[in-house]
Amino acid sequence: MIKLIKLWILGSAACVSAGWILSALHQINLAGYAVFFLVLATGLAVEYKRPRREDRAACARTGAKWAPRILRRFRRPLPLLFLLTAVLAALGGALYAPNNYDALTYRFPRMLHWWAASGWHWIATPNGRMNLSGTAFEWLMMPLFVVTHSDRFFFLINIVSYLLLPSLVFVVFAVAGLPRRVAWFWMWLLPAALCYSMQAGSISNDTIAATYFLSAIYFALQARRTRNIRDVWLAFLAAGLLTGVKASNLPLLLPIAWAFWPVLLLLERRFASSVAVVLLSMLVSFLPTAVLNQHFSGDWTGDPNNIGRMQVQKPLVGILGNGLQLGLQSLEPPFLPLARSVEIWVWERFPKRLQTTLKADFPRFVVGFLELPQEESAGVGIGITAIVIVSIVAALRVRRQNQARPTDPAWRQGLVIGLLTWVAVLVYMSKLGSESTSRLIAAYYPLLFLPLLMNPAQSFLVRQRWYRTLAVCASTIALMAVILTPSRPLWPAERFFGWAANRFSGNAVIARGKMVYSVYRCRNDLFASLRQSIPESVQVIGLIEGGDDAESSLWRPFGARRVTHVLKTDRSQEWKLHWLVVMDKKIGRGTPEDFDQWLQRDGGTLIARQSVTEKVGRGPDTWSVVYFPGAAN
Repeated sequence: MIKLIKLWILGSAACVSAGWILSALHQINLAGYAVFFLVLATGLAVEYKRPRREDRAACARTGAKWAPRILRRFRRPLPLLFLLTAVLAALGGALYAPNNYDALTYRFPRMLHWWAASGWHWIATPNGRMNLSGTAFEWLMMPLFVVTHSDRFFFLINIVSYLLLPSLVFVVFAVAGLPRRVAWFWMWLLPAALCYSMQAGSISNDTIAATYFLSAIYFALQARRTRNIRDVWLAFLAAGLLTGVKASNLPLLLPIAWAFWPVLLLLERRFASSVAVVLLSMLVSFLPTAVLNQHFSGDWTGDPNNIGRMQVQKPLVGILGNGLQLGLQSLEPPFLPLARSVEIWVWERFPKRLQTTLKADFPRFVVGFLELPQEESAGVGIGITAIVIVSIVAALRVRRQNQARPTDPAWRQGLVIGLLTWVAVLVYMSKLGSESTSRLIAAYYPLLFLPLLMNPAQSFLVRQRWYRTLAVCASTIALMAVILTPSRPLWPAERFFGWAANRFSGNAVIARGKMVYSVYRCRNDLFASLRQSIPESVQVIGLIEGGDDAESSLWRPFGARRVTHVLKTDRSQEWKLHWLVVMDKKIGRGTPEDFDQWLQRDGGTLIARQSVTEKVGRGPDTWSVVYFPGAAN
């Protein structure tokens, strides 16, 4: 499995570096990728000679023994539940088109903009996230899209990442000094965290960061033991990929830096190659995006005026707000039919002074509960949270003579890395404030738990039947969440809610459930009917949107047309466009009268109009297709 992890890191680095290099050459196309990977394959063939016949025979013998061992492993409850979760997540990803909202509003659309321009460029758009966010996941998706012209295969990236997660957890925990029994137990339990299991069949970009973080820690610690320069290189590449996915992962460089600090001198052995690897690590990291953000916006974050309201100015308020959200989201029940009522009740329990402070200094703070677990907000889930709480209490109560604290170096270095991860998460909380705290720190969780698991009582707990039963319940919650999720339901949700709506007419819970599943079902192509009112010969569509809309629907069929954002609405002649898709409320003050006056003033004609619900919580918006015959060609 370690070979597969190495291949995953190298393959990821190749795809991300290909994106930036081909962008510089304006060759983001099939020919560009074909040449890039052909050159790469040739270089690897020269570097790694064909294995000897006896080596191939040994590999064949190992493979023959591997399958029965794997089958025996999955006879136990926790591995079996992980396998079922992975299979069902893959099935959901194969059956349903991607509908992750962030992906549809800015991550996939910016890929389409880059593809249309044959390379990265700063996009003129009201949705600033298209430019300022990390690009690693997009560059991983780009080769799949260039080859297939489809978004249906993007989920494979997260499936592979999810399948590697147990092995990564085990090797990191083992090399950090945990007993093998404890590491084995948690290698199957930790992937049951909802943020991992629910993103396995998705195109979210949080879970994959956990694999890069664990890989960086493992190879850095492995290099301490083996003194192998290749392990140091892999640690550098994994660390770069970790930050390239999300800038919010930057604090995790602290424990990674401590892990490979003692082996940095190994880079001198092959200095030229090491310099190349370090430069490649920088290329696949957040650094290119930070440099471009600084160039185009004047700030490395890309948001100098804090328009996205993500930057927290008061660190203590940030830690308080993020801590409250993390606690509430971690304790949220998996099924909560009266979520809105509970949300209001909890908010009203907050002291008035605290409410005022959070509104002023943590503008994106929300007490957000959902009826069902959803990948956009899922953290570890109440199952894992319950086990962590029980573990803390039990560790304080258990007293056994053979539970003396280990003193070996591996245990000590693992404890330091775990504590530095806690420092990293506090740095994150003091700087960033989002309503999705529990999801955004998905990469942090494995090593946040490490100091707790290093308590000697864990070796006693994992042998207890009641503790193992609790772990099975937590894994079952993850399995049920994958089945019931509105994103990719693996049960007849539409038929059930259709029957329930007729049987229990007027029931608010049933009506909301029907709406939620309906919105997710249509989200991948929300503007299909509006798009059909535009002639197929139209190659460029103008878009006036609100800055958080599922633009990717308007690009279909991919390759036949492209979308350009219209930032000024005063003169159609300046757009050089005939056809526009418009969010009505973005015209003037948002009244129907303003919209009509706008059309009349510039000689536009209303072609089609539709009410579109992109988010259930936001409600429907009116969108229109308009035609301006007088626009310049």
